[in-house]
Amino acid sequence: MKNMKARDFFSRNGSWILAMLGSIVLWILMGLSGNGITIRSLIDNAYTASFLAIAGLAQMLVVTTGRGAIDLSIPGMITLGAYVSMGVCNGSNAMIIPALLLVILLGVIVGLLNSSMVIFLGIPAIIATMAMNYIIVTGTMLINNTFNVFTIPSILKAIVQTRVMGIPIIIGVVIILALIMHFLLRSTPYGKSLLAMGQNLEAARLASVRVIRVEMLTYVLAAVFAGIAGALISARVTGAYLGMGDNYQMESIACIVIGGTLMSGGRANAFGTLVGSLFLYLTISSMQLMGADAGIQSVVKGALIIALLLVGASENNEQREGRRHKAEAEQA
Repeated sequence: MKNMKARDFFSRNGSWILAMLGSIVLWILMGLSGNGITIRSLIDNAYTASFLAIAGLAQMLVVTTGRGAIDLSIPGMITLGAYVSMGVCNGSNAMIIPALLLVILLGVIVGLLNSSMVIFLGIPAIIATMAMNYIIVTGTMLINNTFNVFTIPSILKAIVQTRVMGIPIIIGVVIILALIMHFLLRSTPYGKSLLAMGQNLEAARLASVRVIRVEMLTYVLAAVFAGIAGALISARVTGAYLGMGDNYQMESIACIVIGGTLMSGGRANAFGTLVGSLFLYLTISSMQLMGADAGIQSVVKGALIIALLLVGASENNEQREGRRHKAEAEQA
């Protein structure tokens, strides 16, 4: 019995535990080959990973809906969120709230359009969101010269740059966001319905889960998170530019797979996503320290994603077999 519980625990948490151990190893190796093992270097990497973690949490929600859903509109929404927030603010602290409200409104619209294409038109999520990403990118290009996007409000800059006892505030913000997401998934009707829907859509329907409402809300939340991530990223890099969300497309998928979210849906891990983001950036930092060029870094990241997807596919097969055997045992 204990062996079964231990096996089940590692099956659910093994990937992010290994990622945490891998992060520690990479941090130590970087310290030995660089300027020494320091907490500051770990914090700096965690700071950079925080922005990816927000995009990762957005991606995690959509993937959890199941049926191979992936939100490819997240990069475009990050860029749009950056342009709109910086453009509306124009350096004014007084305009931060209206700017963020507009970003949230745009996220709601994008999320509703994404989910409507998936639910009512029957378009696969990966195709629907890819098309939406093209639309968002085109729209952002049209407003490219309309706004001043290089003057950052001091309050927004303080949120992403201020440190308390050497730890950036943004790390605490992301941890709180992960806590909220964990509570949302584990302790609310919405979260339980989302997980049930991702595990078995028909069974969720039979259990009176309002799958349409849950799926639409999920895409809306993902788009809103991506837009807010864009606003924070633009404050970090002191401006908005076209394509600034492109790097987050595959990395947002990689960090959730590393963190233990199943690509087949039905299982999500908010804290694992944070660990996956840190591991991914430590991997990139270690390659940069070794002098690897951008091409090599892309190859390594691609190979890492493929390997993790293969591991995830193996876990999916094991779970399906387990459910089948359980069903056969109950019928017998």
